[in-house]
Amino acid sequence: MAGTLPLSDEENARVASCIDEFSNQFLKEPIRRYECIYRSHAFGDTRSVVILHTAAQAFALKIDTQSPDTGRLKSEYDLLVELYRFFEGNETSRVVRPVYLSPGGAFLVTEYINRPTAVDLIYNSKDDDQVAQVYRRAGSWLNDLHSRNPPVRYAFRPRWMTDSLKELMTAVPNKIANQSRTMVNLMLSEGTRLKGTEDLRVFSHGDYHGQNLIVGQGKTIGLDFTEARDKLAVYDIVDFLKADIFRNGGASGVDRSGILKRNKDMFFRLYRHPVNVEILDYCLRGRLLKDWLALWRNDHDCSEFERDKRQRLGDRLQVAFQHR
Repeated sequence: MAGTLPLSDEENARVASCIDEFSNQFLKEPIRRYECIYRSHAFGDTRSVVILHTAAQAFALKIDTQSPDTGRLKSEYDLLVELYRFFEGNETSRVVRPVYLSPGGAFLVTEYINRPTAVDLIYNSKDDDQVAQVYRRAGSWLNDLHSRNPPVRYAFRPRWMTDSLKELMTAVPNKIANQSRTMVNLMLSEGTRLKGTEDLRVFSHGDYHGQNLIVGQGKTIGLDFTEARDKLAVYDIVDFLKADIFRNGGASGVDRSGILKRNKDMFFRLYRHPVNVEILDYCLRGRLLKDWLALWRNDHDCSEFERDKRQRLGDRLQVAFQHR
């Protein structure tokens, strides 16, 4: 579950202003307390999420001080309204309920659901069966989202990945560059072979990592749709499955994508769209390799968590690239 982050005087004043507007326009009971649970790494000064507590309920306040100019939160709120209706009647999947959008566009409010996210369970649960069910539910939810609009066939273009890998090779220590050269060269050659292969393009979440999926009691609930757009279906799948590196398992249980076979199979129990498996596995290996190289950059100092992640990524890559 999310921890609490400190707020500056300026941030507290901003939250108080949002609370005043929300209370005056919508609430019939006072906000008794609040705490910040998220601050963007890339936009730490402008984007945050604060939980508001009344005596009877809680709300998630999402702030983006640049949104009045970009329209980012208004677009997300409008989409949430559409998706909330789309999932009506679905017995297992839904999105967080939109509650309020500031007319100025600087913040929105949704319901707050005090349940673990998929990442909470994938990272921390000691029960492999429980985690397998998280993957099954995540696949089911994404299957439903990807059914919103009819899919289209679209050519796979891997250049964004191959260019990124080549750039990263110049930014890491020579030892790591030499160690990863065979893997990168294999990705480049496979990319050339797969380029132009058609796969499914669908309406996608755009940022489908496990922190954006709440494992509720009976229902799985999606949130944070600021990156939603049409793209290849495999990219949402990759975003979710890559967290599997935090599960322990022997090399025999890992397939050529670098993911534990059991969890991957559980994801596809209820994800039914016919994606190209070669492209999926290619993108998964590429994502793990990019993440591993990024944590070796000469200009990056790893935290303790990142050092553990880097080791796990390296271990999975070693197994994944043994497969041909």
